[in-house]
Amino acid sequence: NPPPPPGPSLGAAEAHGLLAGSAFTCAGAPGTITADASVWPGSAFTGFPPCVITGATHAADAFAQTAQGDLTTAFLALAAMPCGTTVTADLGGTTLAEGVYCSLSSVGVTGTVTLTGNSNSLFVIRAPSTLTTAGSVVMAGGALARNVYWWVGSSATLGTNSAWQGNILALTSITLVDNVTLCGRALARNGAVNLGTGDNIKLPPAAPPTCTFP
Repeated sequence: NPPPPPGPSLGAAEAHGLLAGSAFTCAGAPGTITADASVWPGSAFTGFPPCVITGATHAADAFAQTAQGDLTTAFLALAAMPCGTTVTADLGGTTLAEGVYCSLSSVGVTGTVTLTGNSNSLFVIRAPSTLTTAGSVVMAGGALARNVYWWVGSSATLGTNSAWQGNILALTSITLVDNVTLCGRALARNGAVNLGTGDNIKLPPAAPPTCTFP
């Protein structure tokens, strides 16, 4: 087995590409979640099929409840980490080394943000308000998407054609618009996870290379 990531344990949430509090939806194919998908305490999920979930699906059952509990534990652990660097609202065009980065409000990415380090480098980017993307995340120097945590105090929106990497832990909801690739996890505590058309989610690998998408 690969060594555990340096960040907080996700517990039962780790097997999930998608975890929602109220519901999860998919607007249209082709769209694939190559992982488990669960919702708790809600039970609604729509759009599967035509969208595809390759793993297990849980709705308002004990497994989904445990996963949400473990997500809450990880969310609080990330919130408690001391802030290393305060960042501006838009990270596009920047390169970040390992560390804990904090915005005073929202975080956005227009263009590309590069995360550079090694296989043990931990990246935590905290946005007390929202995360909004119109760009991509690039891993460099051997850094791994599995060690990246996007902590969102409200809701996250990955814009059309975003190529995103890392684990998104949002208090409320997560939206992937259209043709988004996510090498990571979309984990929402209280709200919904909504997929548009042509979105693909894969769990981040334990070693390079990163996820590949068709």
